[in-house]
Amino acid sequence: MSVPPYRPGPFDWRHLDQQAASELWVELIHWVEWLRERYDFGRDIRPCWFQHSALVEELTAAMVAHRSSYQQTKDPYHHGPAAWHYQVLRPMMARMTAITDFEQCTQDACGFTPARVHTLTTIAEFVDTDVRRRSESPNAGFPTDLDSAASDAAVTLSMEEAITAIDTGLAVAEDPADDFSAFTIGDARYEYDDDAGQYVRAQ
Repeated sequence: MSVPPYRPGPFDWRHLDQQAASELWVELIHWVEWLRERYDFGRDIRPCWFQHSALVEELTAAMVAHRSSYQQTKDPYHHGPAAWHYQVLRPMMARMTAITDFEQCTQDACGFTPARVHTLTTIAEFVDTDVRRRSESPNAGFPTDLDSAASDAAVTLSMEEAITAIDTGLAVAEDPADDFSAFTIGDARYEYDDDAGQYVRAQ
């Protein structure tokens, strides 16, 4: 199984092109300024909010949730607006100091300095080691051709290999309801060996 391709939506800042980012900035700025005035959040959300990247992400999410809650529906008396207040707005404002640091910011200047994110230099080596220790394919350890399964079947199979074989239809479990059921691959029958902790081909 491969990782499905990610298709970013219109609010994923990391993947926006110039035009999409420009349009989202305009929408977000208007919404945040409305929010600050309407809820008297001028002191809680400082004028330099747009320079605080984590807060931009949070406010974007809050705006999207607000739009979803307040848009026209068949039932105009749905509970969306109330839910937005106690599930989105109030929790976000309660977390404000954890979201970003306004301590050095004033109404006239931004004193925020984003922390540099360091990644240990060993990450590449770690990932390389992790990838190398894995099998080259999900079918490694057992044959993929049912016609030759009986003659080529491995002597032992790990639990992971057994599950993959059953899930892909290569193996047939005798009792699908039993997690440790014996199964067959072609003419070869495998039974779970408690001592070995793996499946062993029956003689």
